[in-house]
Amino acid sequence: MNDNQPAFHPAIHPSLVKNDATIRELCSEQALKLLEILPAIIRHDDCNKLRRDALEAAGKYDRAIAAIDAFYQLPDEEQTAELTATVLRAEYLARKTFDAYRGEIEIRKREARAGVH
Repeated sequence: MNDNQPAFHPAIHPSLVKNDATIRELCSEQALKLLEILPAIIRHDDCNKLRRDALEAAGKYDRAIAAIDAFYQLPDEEQTAELTATVLRAEYLARKTFDAYRGEIEIRKREARAGVH
């Protein structure tokens, strides 16, 4: 998914659907820099560490989606703009982190098929 595509998930209420570029504005510069360099960092991980960290990233993404689900269980008056930004930001960062791990795993699979490893 690129930054111009909307962050769709069935749990996200239509009134809150925003594109990734808008959600990126809610993230700290530090978080965005870490996302940017993450592929280079994980490139040096051994397969076991990569596998463990990818599972952890998947778990974080699952929890971010669960937080969105929980958000919609709240009464409307408790669904504040700040809480909305928090759940959307958490989902975005978790999804992009998980995407980085999935991407590295795919690269390694291609390399293994090509006999690089």
